Amino acid sequence: MCDDKQKSDEIEDDEPEAQLSLLDLPVEIFLHICSFLDASTLVHNLGLVCRKFHEILNDDSLWKVRINHIWPNTGYPVLPPDKDDELFWKLSCVALEKQASIWKNTNTMEKLCSTVQYSTIDGLLLMQNGNICISGARDRSLVWWKLPTKENDRENTTCINSAHDGWIWDLTAIDNTVYSCSWDQNVKAWTLTDTGLVHFKTYEMLVSGALLCITSCPELGLFATGSFCRNVLVFDPRLDCTPIAKYRPHKRAVITVAMRSNYILTASEDRTVAVWDQRAGKIMKSINISNISFPMSICMQRDAVYVGDSSAKLHVLDPKQDFDRVKCYSTEHRKGVSGVHVAPGCIITSSTDETVRISSSTDPPQHIVTLRSNYGEIASIDYLNDVLAVSGTEGIEIWRPKSRANCA
Repeated sequence: MCDDKQKSDEIEDDEPEAQLSLLDLPVEIFLHICSFLDASTLVHNLGLVCRKFHEILNDDSLWKVRINHIWPNTGYPVLPPDKDDELFWKLSCVALEKQASIWKNTNTMEKLCSTVQYSTIDGLLLMQNGNICISGARDRSLVWWKLPTKENDRENTTCINSAHDGWIWDLTAIDNTVYSCSWDQNVKAWTLTDTGLVHFKTYEMLVSGALLCITSCPELGLFATGSFCRNVLVFDPRLDCTPIAKYRPHKRAVITVAMRSNYILTASEDRTVAVWDQRAGKIMKSINISNISFPMSICMQRDAVYVGDSSAKLHVLDPKQDFDRVKCYSTEHRKGVSGVHVAPGCIITSSTDETVRISSSTDPPQHIVTLRSNYGEIASIDYLNDVLAVSGTEGIEIWRPKSRANCA
């Protein structure tokens, strides 16, 4: 009997001890653990570990609640999202959390400055994931600025003096080609190289006034420019220098232009925003923004259009409702909104009051931080890959995360 008992005890000792894993935890405990992790880790790492984790973290209600914790008492998104986008709530939460983290603590940011040009810098463009900054100024110069990185801590700049015969007003790009428009009524195309810009084509416009703005649609390979004499011209650079479309949508100068595959939006001093339907080849609609102010800046996304005006208001147009004006917010700037940029997770507005305001992309927007320019009234902004470029009189400021600089 003793031998039998001893053998039984030995068998029991040989049995592996039961071990608990995350899979054995109640969902409530698992979600409580997840609340201590950032959204990016949950979406791009933990959610890919196994099928059960994926099923738990694939619930849209989880991300809606998390967004509400980031920005309580607000609505998100500003306009209804597309119903067929199953990743919308996940990726939105990642973006909102990331931008709030970046801008709520500006001590994690570094600021770079450039004072190569000696007049107001109206044209500003970030390229190559925010590692290259192109700027055009009223001194007629065009500057290529390669930002320093961990591998190369030296700033490289090249300046093309007299790039145009008049003030350079605006810049845009298609792939590695930069387009600049100027008071001299020309658009010039420049090839972006590792050492600077090389001119290769000039588009002479058959207009009597200065070219004030330019934009592009990389998906179609087209660009459009607006002029002081109210004309808008659309070009296909793969063809000759003749515009493929020309129209006059306003009673006064075209201040700014935005473009996507189906539509071109222009803003004017006549207080309207005009919508040009590229497929139909005609003006689809003219929207009166305000009776007391005029639109100064436009940012057009697939699902919303943001318009900043001269009275520091931010208007939202809904492309799904024939570009009706559906929202209007106060930006709390003291002067007109000279620039607006909507990125995943944030809205960036600049003003002639010498400030840039970073806000959440919620309804209504929630203020995150205000940046003050050292170069006077802000003429232009651009934002790419968490890098913010701000231009004014005689200088450019670049804001980017310190961690971003180390891994650039």
